[in-house]
Amino acid sequence: MKSNRFIPFIISCLYLAGMVSPVKACGPYAPTIPTIHYLGHFPRLQSSMAAYECRENLELWQAITSRQIPIADIEEVVYRESASHMRDLIYFIAEPSENKFILYLFNTDDREILQFLEIAKEIEACWKQRRSPWYYPKDRSMEQESYDFDELIEQCRAYRGKRLRDRYALQVTRALFASRQYAACMEYADSAFADIADHNLMKRMAQRYVAGCWHRLGNRLRADSLFAQAGDIWSIVESDPVRYMAKHNPNAPQLIDYIRTYDTDQDYLIKLLPLAAQIVKDRRVRHKGDWFFLMAYINKEYNHQPTRARAQIYQAMKQTFSTQELADRARAYKMKLDAQVGDRSNLFSDLKWLERKTSPCHMDANEWTRICRNVVYEDWVPQLWKEEDYSTAILLCSYADNLTHPRQRYTLWGIADKCYGDILLSLSCEEMRQSEFHYNRVDYRSFSFQLMGSLSSSQLASVYEQMMNGSTAFYRFLRRKVRTDRDYYYELIGTLALREENYRRAELYLQQVGTHYLRTMNIYKEGYLSRDPFYAYPTRQYDARTVRREIETGATAKLNFARQMSVHQHTMSQGLTADERGLARLMYAIGRRNSFEECWALTQYWRGWVSRFDPFFDCYDDHSAKEVPYKLYDYTEIEDQKATEALYKKEIEAALAMLTTDEARAKAHYILGHLATVVKRYETTNTAHHIKTSCDNWRSWL
Repeated sequence: MKSNRFIPFIISCLYLAGMVSPVKACGPYAPTIPTIHYLGHFPRLQSSMAAYECRENLELWQAITSRQIPIADIEEVVYRESASHMRDLIYFIAEPSENKFILYLFNTDDREILQFLEIAKEIEACWKQRRSPWYYPKDRSMEQESYDFDELIEQCRAYRGKRLRDRYALQVTRALFASRQYAACMEYADSAFADIADHNLMKRMAQRYVAGCWHRLGNRLRADSLFAQAGDIWSIVESDPVRYMAKHNPNAPQLIDYIRTYDTDQDYLIKLLPLAAQIVKDRRVRHKGDWFFLMAYINKEYNHQPTRARAQIYQAMKQTFSTQELADRARAYKMKLDAQVGDRSNLFSDLKWLERKTSPCHMDANEWTRICRNVVYEDWVPQLWKEEDYSTAILLCSYADNLTHPRQRYTLWGIADKCYGDILLSLSCEEMRQSEFHYNRVDYRSFSFQLMGSLSSSQLASVYEQMMNGSTAFYRFLRRKVRTDRDYYYELIGTLALREENYRRAELYLQQVGTHYLRTMNIYKEGYLSRDPFYAYPTRQYDARTVRREIETGATAKLNFARQMSVHQHTMSQGLTADERGLARLMYAIGRRNSFEECWALTQYWRGWVSRFDPFFDCYDDHSAKEVPYKLYDYTEIEDQKATEALYKKEIEAALAMLTTDEARAKAHYILGHLATVVKRYETTNTAHHIKTSCDNWRSWL
């Protein structure tokens, strides 16, 4: 057969037989909003008294040696090094390692600290042995069970220096407690720490052992009092440890730390609200910022009282906090509450502060990047959208999208890369990872691109103009991180115009887009725009590539389509004859239908099986923007396809009804692929003659 009208039928058969593999384009994925637990800890680990004391202890070691020693090196020696290694260093048996804490002690010949560490580690080893379920004492007498500690206790008592006096006193207290000499432990601690300040870490840690002694002797009230004094809320046996601590030691930073572990427990936190209100009135409390922040968080998240919450967060910002980390989180939370009412007075300064937190040199840069995106995506963008300030909304959203990509290079992939979908690229995943272009992962999968795609072409054109011409310091600040190249925006504006059937505007913008830019996009490179948009495909195919009819339009496919559709629009209304107008309407209907279906890449950037709200990259409990004041564009395969097909059939029938001559009707049916209809009904026409002379098996259509 010479006619290419049989090609779709043959390829469809191959597809059904499994000989042609479907290739689907997927992405960009739905915008993912990072879920931030503002009141909770980061990383989200359960706090404990031991962890709290460990952090403070390491900082104290750094203070009495050198600030140049990394905390990690001190932790390695203090908590993981063996007693035997300390002993070897004292007697020069072992060479110093690369650990800067050991190097410092070795180079300064600080045997005082080395000897202390040796004794402390031996006490810990002895105690660990006693706690082992396999421990079996030489003598069953409980009095003799403390014998192993006696020599170590005497070594500690023999210390006469001042620098480590409190540390040695703590070791004696620990050894007496471990050997179950509870009365002696309490008596010694009271005496040894009598003239040492209450805020001293070693004294507070010793008080916990004294509290443990009282607890084991049956005096739980006395034990709880001492645990509270030491800040050990985790050891208090009182039914309500938070209320107990608030009464006896409200300034203990461990109190708010304990509460923060319940940051997602709605019922628990709501019950704490009256207590927090009492604490902020307590004159003893120094860090009231913690408690105003707690009240703001509860009222916003669980009581749905944003106005009250905002007043409380501003109260918090006037107070001191127990830690800088909590103060920073309170400020970020204030940004969310400002967004609720659209208060932009502090937005610029807050963003500059927040950007410093996302510096690659910052310890928690990734977490602060997530916090920035949460504030922007979840709060500021919806508020700006309600105010119809689309320019600021998209500029701010794009700023957050690109916050951590200051050296970003745009590859214009256009749709999701092979690493996250089935579309075939000229580069493999590994090549992409190694490529200098792999900086870019956000140009077409970003929230800002989704927002722009939900606007009309005229709105986006206005937005781009305002984004580029905005002369305020705030706009200049945001533009540093934002993509501003004209090709990126004009190509999207032109595509939106095609989607709206505004072909003159589409032509106006698409003709200004550089060809080099267009050829780098996947929708061009992978052949999604090589299908003929004016070919009447017989049936809808979910994978249009199986029935495509390729044309050599290259990167100008959208522009050529806009021009042809503009011609058909003009002919539909200005054609000299009814046949001209009818055939133009027919071609227009085919082009419109194909631009949403078989040639979907003319009006869309992705199509396929990807769930609309599937996050594509996050291991946190993130969520997607389902409840938003804007409609993100998504052409569905059910509702939208039905509407497109219904309008297509209606327009085809109307176009055929406009035709007045057999020659025009024959041509129309030939375009639609109705060859049998042409030969049977219009056999005397030139079109029928063409079929008979061009297709040697034309009789099989009859």
